[in-house]
Amino acid sequence: MEFEKIKLSNMKQTLHIEADFDKPELLKSMVEKLVMRRNESNKPFTVSPLHHIAMETSSTEAYVCGSVSLNDDENVIKMPFDSSFIFTCIKGANKLYEVAWSMSLS
Repeated sequence: MEFEKIKLSNMKQTLHIEADFDKPELLKSMVEKLVMRRNESNKPFTVSPLHHIAMETSSTEAYVCGSVSLNDDENVIKMPFDSSFIFTCIKGANKLYEVAWSMSLS
């Protein structure tokens, strides 16, 4: 569950945003498998003529559903969502995969 507090200057009030996932353990497991995957090619990392270091990337798409709550201390609005998200990991030379970013595809 994520919780974030945002102060909107033109509205002069605080807006609380909260997202609840229906099955967070499945999403966590999927992303952990992506991060822990092994390099199957066993190719050595090479340096380009411009001295850029190669990085491996790995991505997976996950279907996620849950609800988003908006609360301004007076009103609460709860909206269900279902969306596909893409998670991308990167791996530099001699490093483990790390989640670089994720985003909704809707």
